[in-house]
Formats: sequence, structure tokens, C-alpha cells
Amino acid sequence: MNQPVKPADFARVVRIMHGAMVAGLALVGATFFLLLRVRQSPALGSTPSLGVALAGLGVGLLAVTVTVLRRRVPERPLDQSPDAYWATVERRGAAIVLWAVVEGAGLLASIGYVLTGAVAPAVVAVLAIALFIVFRPSGLEGEGAA
Repeated sequence: MNQPVKPADFARVVRIMHGAMVAGLALVGATFFLLLRVRQSPALGSTPSLGVALAGLGVGLLAVTVTVLRRRVPERPLDQSPDAYWATVERRGAAIVLWAVVEGAGLLASIGYVLTGAVAPAVVAVLAIALFIVFRPSGLEGEGAA
């Protein structure tokens, strides 16, 4: 009756979560692009400075991610498996915080884009997606992932 509990495949769970965050941000950006450019809808706001402000806030969040939060995720030792690496709460938690800040920057920039139609917030949103790709789980593992 009592079946042994299989431990979670932490590396797989982290990769699925990361992929969902990237896909969500990309879908938001694609939806806003289609809304403004393809359907020729007017921007929802009329203050261009709002787009610049949200783009600046997004750049600031991305800068914090690159300079501060990335250092909180240590590289995986060569003798450690990916599952053992991601099983520790400290590493998983630090990676989730890093990804949440990147996603927040991308969402702020996307909102700035849909409100103003300006190019600067769109560029910041694309930059956030690029950082998501750079900070993928295997990228955070470092040389131990190779």
C-alpha cells in the first residue's frame, strides 16, 4: 500500500518553470506588438515620457539583476549532478528571485510599450527576454553544466 515516494526531479522542474516564465513574457510582448503594429490600434496612453520612465525602470531592474542578483547564484561544482545542485533551497530561491526581477523588468517595459507605442520600452522588453536566455538554468550552473 505504501509506495516509496520518488524524489522530485529538481533540474526538470526548474527548467519547466524557467521556460514558462520566458514563454509568458514572450507571449505578452507578441500580443502587445500585434495589438499596436499589426492591428494598427492606437497606443493606450498619450504620455511618451511614461514609456521612457518605464523603460528606464526596466533597465535599472536588469542592471540590478546582472550586477547583484547573478552573484547570489553560485556555479555548480563539477562533481555535482544538476538535480543535486537544484535541490538546495538557497540556489533555487536565488534563481527564482533573479528570474522574477527579469520578468518584472520585461513586463514593465511591455506595459510602457503598449501605453505609448515607443521603441525604447520595446527594446528593453526584448533585452529582458535575451537575459532570460542568458540566465537559463544551465547558464546559471556555469562550467559544471558543460
